[in-house]
Amino acid sequence: MIPLKKIGFRINNLITWQKTNAMPNMTKRVFTHSSEFVIWAVKGKKWIFNYEELKKINPDKQLDGNLKQMRDVWLLPLVQGKERLKGSDKRALHATQKPEEMLRRIIIASSNKGDIVLDPFLGSGTTAIVAKKLGRAWIGIETEPIYIKAAKKRIYG
Repeated sequence: MIPLKKIGFRINNLITWQKTNAMPNMTKRVFTHSSEFVIWAVKGKKWIFNYEELKKINPDKQLDGNLKQMRDVWLLPLVQGKERLKGSDKRALHATQKPEEMLRRIIIASSNKGDIVLDPFLGSGTTAIVAKKLGRAWIGIETEPIYIKAAKKRIYG
């Protein structure tokens, strides 16, 4: 986080993704690794935070059923089923494929329709897919040919 601060970014939140279906720890000598972090950093004063839109998509509600402010801990499963990209060997193509719901929350929180979303580590293309569904343009950068091919197929059919 220090390098971000050195180039003028401010850390707004550290979001915790709690994996509801984390892989068990086989060694039985340490805790099961069940979380990852998303750093939400901003630069300048014109950053976006769509508070009301996040309340609308928050799966949690207040006790009386009213909308609730979204918190910084998100309970989401690892990608599986139809959403999981598989290689020719039928195994997961990308080891760290992120859930579409995670990217949906991030993109809704930090951009408006018509904005451009940048993913400098596009991987399996989840950011591009979700940005497209939400009416955002996108730019994706990826260096691994296998992931470039898979992302193109996923995005363009």
